[in-house]
Amino acid sequence: MARAFLLGGPLGSKLPPASPICTTAAWCPLPDAASIVGVGTVLWRREPSQRMGGRGKGGARSKGGSKGGSGGFATGPLDHRKMAVDGMAAPGRKGPQKPTDDPSFVRWSKGMRLDGYPRGVTYIVEDYVASGSFSRVFRVRVETTPRTVARSLEGARNRWTKSRGEVFAAKVMRKEDSYIQYTSNGPKEGELLQRLESQQREAGLEPLTMRCVDSFPTKDDVGQEYWCLILEWLDASLFDLVRSNGNRGLHLSMVRTLLRQLLEQLKVLQDLDCTHTDIKHKNCCLVSTEHYMAPSSDGATMILSDPMAKFIDYGNAVFEGAPKPHPIHTKQFRAPEVLLKVHGGWGPASDTWTLGVTGCFLVSGQLIFNSHDPQELLRLMGQACGAFPPRLLLAAEDARMRRCAENIQAPRQPQLASWLNLDRKGPAEAACADLLLNMLALDPSERISASDALCHPFLAENGEGAKVPVPPQGQLPLRRL
Repeated sequence: MARAFLLGGPLGSKLPPASPICTTAAWCPLPDAASIVGVGTVLWRREPSQRMGGRGKGGARSKGGSKGGSGGFATGPLDHRKMAVDGMAAPGRKGPQKPTDDPSFVRWSKGMRLDGYPRGVTYIVEDYVASGSFSRVFRVRVETTPRTVARSLEGARNRWTKSRGEVFAAKVMRKEDSYIQYTSNGPKEGELLQRLESQQREAGLEPLTMRCVDSFPTKDDVGQEYWCLILEWLDASLFDLVRSNGNRGLHLSMVRTLLRQLLEQLKVLQDLDCTHTDIKHKNCCLVSTEHYMAPSSDGATMILSDPMAKFIDYGNAVFEGAPKPHPIHTKQFRAPEVLLKVHGGWGPASDTWTLGVTGCFLVSGQLIFNSHDPQELLRLMGQACGAFPPRLLLAAEDARMRRCAENIQAPRQPQLASWLNLDRKGPAEAACADLLLNMLALDPSERISASDALCHPFLAENGEGAKVPVPPQGQLPLRRL
């Protein structure tokens, strides 16, 4: 039976109460944990015997299924209760339908071939990983000799664990698609990722951004045409990391390392005048989840042995000068200039805001602006970051939201450090709070850039960053999520 993993509420936080959110459920069989793997948000997952068009025990095709083979998405009954939990609009209910809500979207089977025409490489589907709004994601391997294939499939039960051989994530979507105000363009996303990598290599740098090794048209099991991106295989998301840490914030040394890496990637984007538009905890994935447990003031905490995080899901990235959709961002990460609909619109500085909110999540284990109500979001921003600057309010084109911001009774001092439990502590905590406040400046023109943030004392090599704790009793065996 499929199992749902849902987040609970705040644990031991000083954050003020806010409207609860309906978090995304991830359906997956135990012992695998629900995750985001490499390229998009996990919306749902079924066990093989429950997948539409899949085979149950003994290899018999499920009732209502097609010849899709095990793991195929074809036809068959839908569990409308699970659809409602996952945010899908069940039949008879109002609401927009995401492209991947259609069970016939990308009909597949294990062993399905994805032919990479530009490179002349064929990729073999090993398993389904996740679904986002516009795409399904699969774990794939490069087709090689039968002997290598047999070796590569050994021990590949955990879909987060890299099996032997060249393993990648295949993001399969329509060439062009749309949903509400959002759009998707497969070739454009692939070109952007390859452009980011090329720019870093030309500067003599090791690429930090997620790699796209192939981009090509393909077909599913029934001949429907799609676009496929072959991406580097990444591990669990920062959302999963914090949840595995007991929904508590990470050790400040981990926050420092991960935030610095993400700011370095953000600098690459900002140097190109490009806005990601959807940075959040679920769109930042780890290269590896190997870790050990170290003692801390509130119990054992996870320390990554080789921390490295990368942004994923560049499908809605926008260059300056191109048409800009409105609104952008997941609601709990939405920047004030988007909420107020300021004259001139949003720009690359809005990514600094969303990364700042992500940084606060790493520190506290919670979303600091935890509401879907735009006016409540403004109220929380005023409490955390101080009064809204008059210049920002004058530029607001949404009169109702401007009045709401004008009427907020902001405290004399921003409460962000107190909410994150960083007040009245050491220099590392004070430096961290200062950096996050600069990233969350309400006026985007006053918000710190990624380039300047990398020089902040909290992130500077000889600055105020916390030291990484050593494993107790010597080097312990490393674990994985």
